[in-house]
Amino acid sequence: MQVARDIGRTRSMHLTRRILLAAPAILAAAPAWPTEPLDILAYDLRPLSAPPTADGRHGIVLDVVAAAVRRIGREPRFTFVIFPEAVERARTVPGTLVAPLGRVPSREDAFTWVARVLDVPQAMGTLAGRPAVDLAAARGLARIGVIRGGLQEAFLRENGLTNLVILETGRDLAVALAEGRLDAWYSTAPEIALQFEAIGRQGGATVGPTLQVAPAWLAAHLDARDMPVAGLRAAMDALHADGTVERIYRSYVGG
Repeated sequence: MQVARDIGRTRSMHLTRRILLAAPAILAAAPAWPTEPLDILAYDLRPLSAPPTADGRHGIVLDVVAAAVRRIGREPRFTFVIFPEAVERARTVPGTLVAPLGRVPSREDAFTWVARVLDVPQAMGTLAGRPAVDLAAARGLARIGVIRGGLQEAFLRENGLTNLVILETGRDLAVALAEGRLDAWYSTAPEIALQFEAIGRQGGATVGPTLQVAPAWLAAHLDARDMPVAGLRAAMDALHADGTVERIYRSYVGG
């Protein structure tokens, strides 16, 4: 009986030794957890997205996206380009992420819709002192500014408006409205006031009633290779559920 126990003990020691000797090779062969930053294309759409401020904030949507990325153990790295370039690169370059992006019919089959980040009201901006503009009033205007390829352009065209002036950036549209080259600017409601502030015209615009509420999305190329889509979706759901999205939104707009 003692001999049998000794043999068993010896075999166990040899097995333990083989496991310990093999461990470095096993660990070396195992794939490392990705620690490199997660690259995301973005563009200036204040206060939803903007180059970082002195306190490191990137705007409502990108701050939420950053929180989701960190929740899966990565760090976000935002690259800012103009809006049409962001959309085109995310549409044509596999493995590319972009935020924020509006989900409209013309884009539905062109992207992987990773996660809904935030619902954003859309409204007409006019110069301060002039009447607020709803959709009916907009039909009687000569020039309504919209960003090229944005969901605002699609919405107005779907509603039969052809009096559109297409520009490349929110700043371009704010300047054009301030200089009287536009009668109104259709955009995300929070952006109108903030872009006027950015060009030194704080309080210079009136924001009309909400004409639509459009979700801002984190999206990716259809070939979302190496993109942690499932993890980001779960992280975003958790941020909505625990109130983080609402807290980030209120930190920008108050209330």
